[in-house]
Amino acid sequence: MTLAPYIGFGIYWEIAKLWLRGSRVIVLDVPLLFEAKMNWLTKPVIVVWVDPETQLQRLVVRDGISEEQALNKIHSQFPLDSKRERADIVIDNSGSLEATKEQIHDISCQITGPLTCKEYLRSRNGVLSILGAVLVMILGCTKH
Repeated sequence: MTLAPYIGFGIYWEIAKLWLRGSRVIVLDVPLLFEAKMNWLTKPVIVVWVDPETQLQRLVVRDGISEEQALNKIHSQFPLDSKRERADIVIDNSGSLEATKEQIHDISCQITGPLTCKEYLRSRNGVLSILGAVLVMILGCTKH
């Protein structure tokens, strides 16, 4: 039995609750975002990328596994370069921790800035504005 449908439902439910509460930014940390075909849920898609050599070294050290085991893990996932090509924003994690933190700060400023018209219409306030306008039009038409 696969848990994917239940996990997907749980994610959708959490997104809906946060959206209804008026959250301006919702971050999904989904390592298998493209594999699970959930990238349609997010805008922008942010990918943390690292060069292959650094990825391999870090995985061996972090998990205490052999290079062969690490390569098997890496090759079982969607290639990072393919994820990078599909991303709207890329965080290059090949450098220092400070460099990565600086990129995250810049991206945070970017995604918490003013919304585009399309983004506003997809937000809770945008939907409520549209519903309010439709309701006013319906009420206005029924009085005549």
